[in-house]
Amino acid sequence: MKNLRNILIAGLVIFSMTACDEEFLDTVKIGEQTAGSFYSNDAELIKAANACYAPLWEYHYNWGRTTFGNSTTDDAVDREDLKMREYSYDATAFLFTYNYRYNYRGILIANQLLANVEGQDIAGVEDKDLQKRVVAEAKFMRAYYYYDLVKNFGGVPLVTTPLVGDELNKTRATAKEIYNQIETDLKDAAAVLPLKSTYFDSNEIGRATKGAALAMLVKVCVSQASSGYSTLGFYNEDKWAEAKSYAEDLFSLGEYDLFTGDYHDLFTEAEENNEESIFEVQFYDSPKDDGAFTNNGNFTTFLNMPWLGGADPYGRYQATYDLYLAFEDGDPRRDASLINSLQYADQWVLEGETPGVVAEDLTGFSNYKHYLSKEDYKALGNFRNSPINERIIRLSDIYLLYAEACYHADAEDNARTYLNKVRERARQGNTAVLPDVTASGVDLLNAIYHERRVELCGEGHRFHDLVRTGRIEQELKIDGYKVKASLTRNGDGTYTVSDSGIPEYKATNLTLPKHLFFPLPQSEVDNSGGLIDQNPEY
Repeated sequence: MKNLRNILIAGLVIFSMTACDEEFLDTVKIGEQTAGSFYSNDAELIKAANACYAPLWEYHYNWGRTTFGNSTTDDAVDREDLKMREYSYDATAFLFTYNYRYNYRGILIANQLLANVEGQDIAGVEDKDLQKRVVAEAKFMRAYYYYDLVKNFGGVPLVTTPLVGDELNKTRATAKEIYNQIETDLKDAAAVLPLKSTYFDSNEIGRATKGAALAMLVKVCVSQASSGYSTLGFYNEDKWAEAKSYAEDLFSLGEYDLFTGDYHDLFTEAEENNEESIFEVQFYDSPKDDGAFTNNGNFTTFLNMPWLGGADPYGRYQATYDLYLAFEDGDPRRDASLINSLQYADQWVLEGETPGVVAEDLTGFSNYKHYLSKEDYKALGNFRNSPINERIIRLSDIYLLYAEACYHADAEDNARTYLNKVRERARQGNTAVLPDVTASGVDLLNAIYHERRVELCGEGHRFHDLVRTGRIEQELKIDGYKVKASLTRNGDGTYTVSDSGIPEYKATNLTLPKHLFFPLPQSEVDNSGGLIDQNPEY
């Protein structure tokens, strides 16, 4: 089920970045292929498409996704990078550099494929539909990487062809221009990409699909329509109607449904790529690959598992008490999404072992969506190689964005219907909890916001949701949030969670419009020789 593993042409794509004399173009070194000699048959097209996904596996890339999306908010704390929570970070923070560079690495790989494959008559390619498909995959992934960039940094250099020499010197495009390119690529991709079920039949699950392209279009349109960006050039309230339409196109495919099993199981290896999954990064345990940059496992799993000292997983991220309190009474998702530190210590032991103590415990909770049992952990080829996929887009995410779009399109009945679909799944037949929402107006909108927080917690959505809806300053700076709880073992396998008495934390350094976006990596600004300007106030 995890066949997107071949990234053999990672070195090949770098070739395109260096200028060379014509006399060398006819020479293929032993063990090396040039861009001109690659892309010549069906097998090489598949390798080229696989390479487009490669940056998604890099552990710093996923590290940054977790940091930016979660630990800048009231949902999580990074015990080793409190500057993100404090909004006192600057443009030299290494995760900004990694995110920027790995996104552009993915764009480079996609551009290389498109330049050599799109519209080309390649004699050795027998399957012309495959040729069209890999072009669509490259466009989807280019759009994915640019969307990550524009959400994080705003306008960035727009590059759609391989560059050499002086062409590498690019100024920033506007965010509106980036969004236009993203939409163009996603529309092209959606017109060609196959359905998810096609990949199940061919055992190639994990590739971009028509459904994934439509889901991305929903997210891209919602971003542009959201009022938190109302002062910026790309803001367009009409995009709500487009988001609604793309979501309906996605639903009409008949390919997706909410997972009806235990909610915690939704995030396990056994339930990867299930009926709710629209796009996820495929990971696996590769015992022979134990380096930080060469393994094929999901290091994010261990960043979210708490540190019990010694050689145990050296986790950094913890969920907040405020997130625990956000769940309604009886919501089964709370205990399926969060695990308290005492419970974790009691559970993460082998037979005959004594429970340890979570070290440097800042909150009392961890993200239970990212979890391996100790038995599974010990069985890994190396500790970095968590085989659990990273969930990127789930149907519940799109249901809730659709509900938001319906609200703004004066279709409140439909908004309530899709909001309540998510709540119905969550309550799992227990009618005593999570009743259907009947509110209207701003109360309905706030109910949708609330549902996104608890349904998608720990999955990297919170920061962008707060920014785009214009609530980040109110939630983090003015209202503040509770960081840590007090925990007690009751002796019967249960635990008491109570208020620690610690005052609410307020991100006093957060200011707008500065923190609508992160700073561009200062190294990239410096290396541009003045062509790339830094975001305001950094």
